[in-house]
Amino acid sequence: MGLFNTIKEKHQTARQNDVQLQAKARIRVSDFNGKLYIAYDGTPLVQIEEKWTTKEIIQQLSTLRENYINSRLG
Repeated sequence: MGLFNTIKEKHQTARQNDVQLQAKARIRVSDFNGKLYIAYDGTPLVQIEEKWTTKEIIQQLSTLRENYINSRLG
């Protein structure tokens, strides 16, 4: 039973790492028609307001990535 659990844990860890890498690669800040957005695969989702600080932008980006990760790992 221990070997099975070890294999299962390694698979889960690999899956988590893969989903985290996907989140970083797919959800990013990008330019669309001269404005900055948080985008998913290049599709603009959330427009970044000019009044947002760098810290606020990073927080929004982190929140969206975490939501993506949680939805994929369920």
